[in-house]
Formats: sequence, structure tokens, C-alpha cells
Amino acid sequence: MKQSDIKYTNQRIEILDFLREFDGHPTVDDVYEGVRQKLTRISKATVYNNLKFLAEKGLIKEVNVKGVSRFESNLIPHHHTICLECGEIQDYESEELSEYAMSIAKEIDDFKIGSTDTNFYGICKKCMEME
Repeated sequence: MKQSDIKYTNQRIEILDFLREFDGHPTVDDVYEGVRQKLTRISKATVYNNLKFLAEKGLIKEVNVKGVSRFESNLIPHHHTICLECGEIQDYESEELSEYAMSIAKEIDDFKIGSTDTNFYGICKKCMEME
């Protein structure tokens, strides 16, 4: 399905606007609370269903951390650092890593790779200072 085939409902527009303005990787609850500021009658189920739909259509990206879905509107190829203590996600951009991963991916037979991303798991600076 092309982006032009997607119906841009008021809910979807507000969700996309919220994600573009949010600094980070919000959960469904974060998006719900943010969007509800403008669309007071929206349900959490509507937010959830629209987030899943937008991710399936490639308009946003879903990142799963510790079984919790988080979303972002940054579709520029990038990687993530993910804290195993607090779950914080930070974007990590490395053209070199992306190019290297894609060069390895070319060796995979019978599968056309379109993009790649890598998640680095560890402990963030804030959590290390608390230890």
C-alpha cells in the first residue's frame, strides 16, 4: 500500500504530530496522554491500533524494549542504545555501521535487504552513576 492510499484521519494526524514533537521514544501510554490533550474523547485502544497501523505502513518505527513497544517518527536509518536498567532509548547514528551491516547483508541469499538497524544493550550513564 502506498502512502497515498492511507486515509489520514484526525487521530492519525494528531498521533504523527505528537511523535514528531516528542523528544525520545514514547510508549503507547505516553502517546495516549499527549494526544488526549487535543482529542479528549480518543481511547487508548484507538491510539494503540493507529500506532500499529502507522508502523506497519512504514510511517513510524516501533522499537520493543523489555516487552514494551515504543515509537518514533525518525525514519532516517539509525541505531539505538538501550539501557537494561531504566529502559531509556537513545538514537545512535553511524553511517559506517549502517554501511558495514548492509555490506554483510548482501551475502544473504534469496533475500533482498532494504535497511538495517542495530540495538546496543547496556547501562546508561545515569544508571551507572546510581550504582
